[in-house]
Amino acid sequence: MVRPSVIIFLLSTATFVACSFANVLYPVESESRELRTLHGLWNFKISPPSDQSIGFDNKWYSVRFETLGDYWKMPVPSSYNDVTVNSTIRDYVGWSWYQYEFYVPKRWSDDQLNVFVRFGSVHFKSIVWLNGQLCVDHEGGHLPFIGDASRLLKYGEYNLIVVAVNNTLRPDTIPQAFTTFPNNSYKYPKGYRIYSHNFDYFDYSGINRAVQLYTTPKVYVCDITILTSFGNNSEGVVDYKVDICGKNESGCNITLLDANRNVVAQSNACSGQLIIPNAIPWWPFMSGKQYIAYLYTFQVKTDNENSDYYRMKIGIRTLQWTTKELLLNNEPVYLRGFGKHEDSIIRGRGYDDVLSSRDYYLIKWLGANSFRTSHYPYAEETLQQADEEGIMVIVEAAACSLSIFGPNLLKFHKRMMTENVNRDKNHPSVIMWSIANEPQNQLNSSISYFRELYQHVRLMDPSRPITFVNSQQIQNAKAIQYMDILTLNRYSGWYSDSGHLEIIQYQMYNELVAFTTQFEKPILITEYGAGSLSGLHSLPETMWSEDFHVTMLQENFKTFDSLIANNIPLLGEMIWNFADFKTPQEYIRPGLCVKGLFTRERQPKMAAYVVKERYNKFTSNSAVQNETLKCYSMNTLPYVNQIV
Repeated sequence: MVRPSVIIFLLSTATFVACSFANVLYPVESESRELRTLHGLWNFKISPPSDQSIGFDNKWYSVRFETLGDYWKMPVPSSYNDVTVNSTIRDYVGWSWYQYEFYVPKRWSDDQLNVFVRFGSVHFKSIVWLNGQLCVDHEGGHLPFIGDASRLLKYGEYNLIVVAVNNTLRPDTIPQAFTTFPNNSYKYPKGYRIYSHNFDYFDYSGINRAVQLYTTPKVYVCDITILTSFGNNSEGVVDYKVDICGKNESGCNITLLDANRNVVAQSNACSGQLIIPNAIPWWPFMSGKQYIAYLYTFQVKTDNENSDYYRMKIGIRTLQWTTKELLLNNEPVYLRGFGKHEDSIIRGRGYDDVLSSRDYYLIKWLGANSFRTSHYPYAEETLQQADEEGIMVIVEAAACSLSIFGPNLLKFHKRMMTENVNRDKNHPSVIMWSIANEPQNQLNSSISYFRELYQHVRLMDPSRPITFVNSQQIQNAKAIQYMDILTLNRYSGWYSDSGHLEIIQYQMYNELVAFTTQFEKPILITEYGAGSLSGLHSLPETMWSEDFHVTMLQENFKTFDSLIANNIPLLGEMIWNFADFKTPQEYIRPGLCVKGLFTRERQPKMAAYVVKERYNKFTSNSAVQNETLKCYSMNTLPYVNQIV
């Protein structure tokens, strides 16, 4: 738990930013900055599986694809897998190549501006050339990277940008994948490759998020770190640190504006503290407060001849955690929401404002107040909207279903967490870091791995709790003792004791009590649920019907209310999943995971109406004001006496 009195010290000692991660700030326009996207139809080629080096050998990075032939048009941003009618592209693993031509104004050179090219996410490894010259390379999907294009561009002329993308995962990447060559000539031809992974979502690939060019003056704002707290008299406290990049030193003029753009605090230092009298806290949706998701604007102006201006929205709120509770602004908070996926028809994992807006309308229609970015960091725009809508977010690393632990993987995992925390550290909506989902933490090798990873993230961010999502039974659950919060995925009546709805309450209650008792930490259910085919009904309920889906949720609801009524430290309930999503081809699923409350087209199933009814009974942040709790007491729970 972090006390406001030590916030200044923590801000000065936290290792949020390293030089290699400078310029992580989200690109915005201002008096000093121009911004343009490179979105549209790019030329696209894939390397033959038998000759993966052909693009490098033949210097595709400096040749217009029109002169080579055999290329497709591919929209950016978008995953490439589902756009065409070609199964080879859908299932492709290896080097793919993107190419695009664009102009930049000569004025950018005349004004002696820096020009950066920024990719919001490319999955997985990428190399970028500008006009045949290497600009930047990066490995790791779901996170942004930046290249300095200033000296590589042709101002006032055509420019050629080429991106080589390799979506091949390895045992030392997050997530992991494995390439094998079966030694069985009876079943497989010579050289046949099998590429496999343990996670159950489709691994969409390509340039999935925005590609942007932006300018800055030679001396510019390259990073901002914010930590907020409250004083003894309702004043808001904003501790900040601004990093300035460029050859010349510069001071800072800091201005904090309220929602009406009135100045509420100022400073002339690049690091310090702002005091806001009668500050309005950032409160989440469905918290019963007068102001929901109140945001201030933090404005920086560099104090030099060609000033740089940068603005970002911030919320003033605190987080604390104990052995019993998660506190937001000193009030206990109960999470009700779900896991999600960045997934849609045709676009795959490509970010889309329309789909994101629809999702937030549905989240608020349900009365939910939170979600987890399962199983990787989501687009920055998604978190910006969460800030503005008051939806709390658990940001999860792309470490899903890790099965082998070692020093190379740990090094990669640490680097990804560093990039992730640096990117998302200032969002008031981000309330927790999940460093993995369902790892094989029954293995002894996971103990030191997660202990060291936890310590790495804790040094970077002292202000948020850290967890990884456990799916092991309590006797096998190693390393969770190092986490701040217990998080658990459980599917009683679905994966275990399939079809037996009558056993859910007994199993779930007993297990959650056992976890909280043994580890003396609060617990959050991060996954539970059932699959249902939209329109399939069965009376009495049978698995895969919408009726079974509804009844299973209701049985879990009863369990959660029982736990709350008996003061078991339950932090919340998150359903799996918000919407149906695509999975790899397999015989146990019809091309989709159908556990969604909504179809992949974002239309509600029966389960959505039941969840809406429940979530709207929560009238504040706390679970204890849930209107359904009056139905439960010690005397009405036959299995409680076995535990209490």
